Amino acid sequence: MKRVRFPIVVKRGSSTVKIYRDRKPEGTYYRVVYYTRETDGGKEVSKRHRLNFCDLQSAINEAEAKASWLSRLDGAALRFSGGDRHIYARALDAVRAFDVPLDTVANEYSKARKLLSDARLNGVSLEDAASFYAKHKGRGITRKAVAQALAEILERKAQKGVSDVYLRDLRYRLGVFGQAFHCDVNSITPDDVARFFDGLKLSPRSHNNFLCALRTFFRFAQKHDWLSKELDLLSRVERRNEKPTPVEIFTAKELAALLIHAAPEVATCIALGAFAGLRSAEIQRLSWSDIERRPGFIEVAAEKAKTATRRIVPITENLSRWLAIAPRNGACVWPHKSKNRFFEAMRRAADKAKIKWKPNALRHSFISYRLAELQDVNRVALEAGNSPQMIFRHYRELATPEQARTWFAIASTLRPIHLYEVRPRRDHRGVDLISDVLPFGRLWYGEPNAVSNAIGYAMHCSRSADAVIRVYDSVGNVIETREHQGDFKEW
Repeated sequence: MKRVRFPIVVKRGSSTVKIYRDRKPEGTYYRVVYYTRETDGGKEVSKRHRLNFCDLQSAINEAEAKASWLSRLDGAALRFSGGDRHIYARALDAVRAFDVPLDTVANEYSKARKLLSDARLNGVSLEDAASFYAKHKGRGITRKAVAQALAEILERKAQKGVSDVYLRDLRYRLGVFGQAFHCDVNSITPDDVARFFDGLKLSPRSHNNFLCALRTFFRFAQKHDWLSKELDLLSRVERRNEKPTPVEIFTAKELAALLIHAAPEVATCIALGAFAGLRSAEIQRLSWSDIERRPGFIEVAAEKAKTATRRIVPITENLSRWLAIAPRNGACVWPHKSKNRFFEAMRRAADKAKIKWKPNALRHSFISYRLAELQDVNRVALEAGNSPQMIFRHYRELATPEQARTWFAIASTLRPIHLYEVRPRRDHRGVDLISDVLPFGRLWYGEPNAVSNAIGYAMHCSRSADAVIRVYDSVGNVIETREHQGDFKEW
């Protein structure tokens, strides 16, 4: 084998690269050495470059590649002089790994700088811009069209069992957003969202509601890797200060007039709002089984509550009297499906009573008078399905304890009503007629015709007063209701 002499000289044109052998205790290394001309402080200097390899063949391959590159560089550099030649050399060296012509690199740089300038980001380097892009649209971020993302969040919310009111509100607000953005979620910028809000021209309350809905959507998108977790699309949108609106409530006199002039099925709904604090939507969804399932309480199921949270509300003494005389025209307390009919009936009762109808005032009144009665914010919050902070902020000191006592005694101030229950005996020997107006509170009727005899006696006892007689089965369900209008006269 021919002996190899070092240094090995590799030449291409006028360019020379040398390979040296370096023997050390840990092994033999081969060093590739070449020189380039660079500018340092305005002066041209020669800079030595060294590359180490463990085997000779790898060193020879690299030396040949460097010699060829230096030869091409020298040929191109003949057209330059001074520092320009070395700037050109460094530029070629910087882009060599990408195999891209230098003029292409220059064009891309010019376009990128113009985009940053148009966006008023002159102080941002291309490296920072590329790093931001890679972080927010690169690895781990999946492309998802806004329309598809909106459909998915609404489907997930429905599966989760949120309330219909919340779902309708979310569908409306996200629908408006979806109409404005026909693109991928990760292509939206904070400026785009800010312009969207500016174009809505909303009141502070609606603005904040939209803000809340979009925050929910963007968090959902981040959770599913459609949007970078480090990007806050709402950073340029500020929450607005809502102008506080006074809370309107009814007086006891106004409520009494409403109850007197309302149709029976409407009076029941008014009583539920005034004495149990149920929301209008909750009353429209309420069934009689919700009232009878837990004696002494109304159960507002999660799917019927605004907040999608189940709660129970105690039935006050005066409310129990209103429920006892309530007509039952179906499984639901409000037997009609029309939402508009519900509010029209309320306003009609107010017109007949010659008082102003105040939206949400029944619930506001309940909370205000209940807080004055109990002096316990947390308990009232549980009954009303609100937070203690909301109760304390809006309802404190709107009513006095004396006014509260008058409010929750309204049922007994309108007209005497006798309430009767006909229930099967546990020993299966007839029925019991139960009422507070009976001398001993309870009478036993044996077969035959026990039920009809009990009803007849109740109507006889209450011939001068209105009466409601309810017949129950063995498990406690109402199977028949008799209403008797007496010839009561006020002298």
